[in-house]
Amino acid sequence: MSATILVVDDNPTNLKLASDVLEFEGYNILKAVDAEEAQVVLATTLPDLILMDIALPGMDGLTLTRKLKAEERTRGIRIVALTAFAMKGDDQKAFDAGCDGYITKPIDTRKLPDQVAGYLARASGQSRGSRMKVLVIEDHAADIKLSNLVLSTALHEVAAVEAAEQALAAIKEDRPQLILLDLDMPSVDGLALARKLKAEPDTRDICVVAVTFYPEQYPKDAALAAGCDAYLLKPIDTCELSD
Repeated sequence: MSATILVVDDNPTNLKLASDVLEFEGYNILKAVDAEEAQVVLATTLPDLILMDIALPGMDGLTLTRKLKAEERTRGIRIVALTAFAMKGDDQKAFDAGCDGYITKPIDTRKLPDQVAGYLARASGQSRGSRMKVLVIEDHAADIKLSNLVLSTALHEVAAVEAAEQALAAIKEDRPQLILLDLDMPSVDGLALARKLKAEPDTRDICVVAVTFYPEQYPKDAALAAGCDAYLLKPIDTCELSD
């Protein structure tokens, strides 16, 4: 059975473009031009996914998202924000409102089907067996929050600490399968912690993903040499992180 997708956009061209592309892929498409019309549609039908324009007239898309995520009947619907204004921090605003992802406009019609399929697969195909325990080691609150939102949305079990000493205690108490490690931390830096973890028999097989905003200070080859299994640059690409 084909998935049902609600496209909410007040721009007729954008609404038609997204709808036509996804209908061609075999999806059942519902349409709304504003939040009020979307709520009328949702009163009778629960779609598998909502593509939500942020800049709606009247009630904007993020306000509607918060409303839907606060209601038991609709909180399980995957909502992907559509925005023509991809400013720094827009992804954080979307996740804070409860969105499960975001797509920038103008929509790339070649990529849209794969993007939608990816969000639908995360909604329906994530098995409990693929859940991981993830420890985020990070001293910036905004980055902790973003990582937590993305990984929790992908159904992983997430814990977070702000320093190496706390990390070692947390690992001993509840061993994670993956560590997201900020390299620029107070006291013991991330490279030293990675080397320590990889030198210990009890922790050497934990997957460690290095994260840094300073590639000149913490280059990729240094992170890999310290034992890290992967390397990400900040600001974190939320799609890359959730994969």
